[in-house]
Amino acid sequence: MCLLVDIKLFIGVFFFCFLLKNSFSQSITSPVVGAVTAHSAKILFLANSPIDSFKIDLEGDKIAKNTIVSTDKNGVCTYQFDGLNPFSHYQYTVSKMNDSFNNILAKGSFITYPAPNDTSTFSFTFGSCTEQHYNDSIFVEMQKHSPLFFMHLGDWLYQNNFKEEKFYYNESLVHQRELYEKRYAMPNMKHFLQNVPIDFVFDDEDGVYDDFSKYSYTALKMSGSKTEIQEISYPDSLRNIAINGLHTFFPNYSQNNHQVYHSFECGNTEFFFLDTRSTRSANSESFHKTKLSKWKYKVPKNHQILDSIQMNWLLSGLKNSKAQWKFIVSGVTFNRSYKKVFDICLQAQKRILPNGMNGSYVAASLATMWFAFPESQTELLNFCNENKIKNVIVLSGDAHTAAIDDGHNAGFPELMAGGLAQKNSKLAAIIKNNMRLNLWNKGGQGIGNSNFNDAFGKVIVNGNESVRLSAIDKYGTTICTYEVKDGFLPKHYKLKSQSRILHLRALKNLLRIALKN
Repeated sequence: MCLLVDIKLFIGVFFFCFLLKNSFSQSITSPVVGAVTAHSAKILFLANSPIDSFKIDLEGDKIAKNTIVSTDKNGVCTYQFDGLNPFSHYQYTVSKMNDSFNNILAKGSFITYPAPNDTSTFSFTFGSCTEQHYNDSIFVEMQKHSPLFFMHLGDWLYQNNFKEEKFYYNESLVHQRELYEKRYAMPNMKHFLQNVPIDFVFDDEDGVYDDFSKYSYTALKMSGSKTEIQEISYPDSLRNIAINGLHTFFPNYSQNNHQVYHSFECGNTEFFFLDTRSTRSANSESFHKTKLSKWKYKVPKNHQILDSIQMNWLLSGLKNSKAQWKFIVSGVTFNRSYKKVFDICLQAQKRILPNGMNGSYVAASLATMWFAFPESQTELLNFCNENKIKNVIVLSGDAHTAAIDDGHNAGFPELMAGGLAQKNSKLAAIIKNNMRLNLWNKGGQGIGNSNFNDAFGKVIVNGNESVRLSAIDKYGTTICTYEVKDGFLPKHYKLKSQSRILHLRALKNLLRIALKN
């Protein structure tokens, strides 16, 4: 009898342990909410077991039945919910199918967007450059601001900065999955992404060591006063893997598997999220070595930051948009007046500048920005001017610092937020304080302050009246802010090089500082 009881007890304990082990062996990454509209949303997670063993339950007003829109045998699952109410709060839970213990694996919430042309006030945040080995506490502060959504402008995956001897390292989709999983697991960002929808398009560090274009990447090497600029081809598979990775492991808006640029509407705004990397001309096309081993700069025709297909998509979208406010979301800085900084650095190309780099190295680094593609930039500005397209605002990143211009220097009003978790470049401060060029006339990091903390961009849309642009640091301090009023229209610009004579004073200031070092 005792033996029978012991056997039953053994079987019961064994069965319980089996269920317990089976329950805890099935795990998922933090769910990520994206591709939100007024009536729909996607929720993505990555699992270590077949996806048919999990389920998502959604609670809120007017819930339609969910549809699994993307799955694979490796446990990548994206659910789409349609038929939702605009500007409404929803809660979700992820759990196991047929789980008698009713274990919830994850939970979160989100708010759908206001319907098109709805003038309700809302806010959102954005930024770029999130090194994985930096502290991600900025997302704790960001969540305190209750953004409706968050946009990451790139330099998020950072591939593997411990393999810097390799200039490209998009090795496979398996590698891409590892990178996304690591980002979704960052402790503070994890909680943030479970409750705030995200949008994302890769930038250079998400696919290549630095500065990649459509067919190659630009490698810079500095030795004392000299800089070597080399363009190195990479296999098409690298670009394709970056694009496929975003479509596979991120809940994105784009319906075209061969592109990542896209647009979406939120109330009385429309966003045009660009891919400024995978279709651009090579940066080095404009640099030519002279007989005296100096770099000469001449931009060739058809040197484009967006290929014709993407540019036509953007221009058509801006012209046909019914939104009051139109945001161009660019991974790289737009400010057209950076050409002044470039010219000065190129003139002082063999001087060692305050940041420890020579002038030609800095100039070549700046050539990744919009100003270095004057045909593209001028076409965009003049198209908006000629077609009376008002209220276009640029949001940008990549520069490892934050600043605002009202459009006088940039062309469009621009908020740059390029240092979510990254060492600050202090570039905007150097331009203002050392070169005496006021290119960010509404302030920024190091401009009238000494704040070089991690920072993000915050935008408040106040109906049809105005848009408030702010750069805020990880401790909640507002670094700079500016209100864009209804009616801004860019000027008409001529496509020509800017005169270096106008920059003579800035050059003297820079050389004076360089000589002191």
